[in-house]
Amino acid sequence: MRPAILFDIDGTLLHARGVGRGAFDRAFRAAYGVAYPDMASISFIGATDLGVVRAMAEQCGVPSTPAREEHFAFLLAHHLEEGLTATPPHVYPGVPELLRALTARGIALGLVTGNVRATAWMKVRHAGVDDCFTFGGYGDEDPDRNTITRLALSRLPPDTFPALLVGDTPRDIEAAHRNGLKALAVGSGWISVEELQVAGADAVLPDFSAIDRSLQTIQTLIPTTVR
Repeated sequence: MRPAILFDIDGTLLHARGVGRGAFDRAFRAAYGVAYPDMASISFIGATDLGVVRAMAEQCGVPSTPAREEHFAFLLAHHLEEGLTATPPHVYPGVPELLRALTARGIALGLVTGNVRATAWMKVRHAGVDDCFTFGGYGDEDPDRNTITRLALSRLPPDTFPALLVGDTPRDIEAAHRNGLKALAVGSGWISVEELQVAGADAVLPDFSAIDRSLQTIQTLIPTTVR
């Protein structure tokens, strides 16, 4: 049995340089038929796309039906692909090297993200690290990150056991602990190292630029016995 590690995307692996917010705005206008009054005020930190779009629809007084949500996800992927092609994401220092070092050690890597499935894989593809991941849980499956994490764990490769979740927000830490995982937090996103420590992360790194230190920290969090 080999360990499996779950990774968040935005703020953990990469920064989409604002492309996602613009794509979100355009997709919402087309799918719901109204313009959200203040896109700049929306916080995506630790959120899920399904939870955000439902909240936007409620504030605009528009029902968020399954048909509209599906249409929105389709349009979001279309607009995000255009945006990322023109403006590739910023991949945080050390991320590609860390992911490849983990896979070289036989560790299975999965995604736990608030992004809808199509845009999750699109982002890691544009970041050049999509080949490192084999499964995941996504933000169009449920508005709650704890549930998304549980879904990702139900898709573990058969020869693996769950080890830890890596993210950049207190919601990632909560999702890890609610699902019986260790939580490694990274300060590369929008939450400070100090805040992540207070939120109860089992370990916190400022970023992944120091590969040896990152690998050593991860190794200390992996259970020594299979549960």
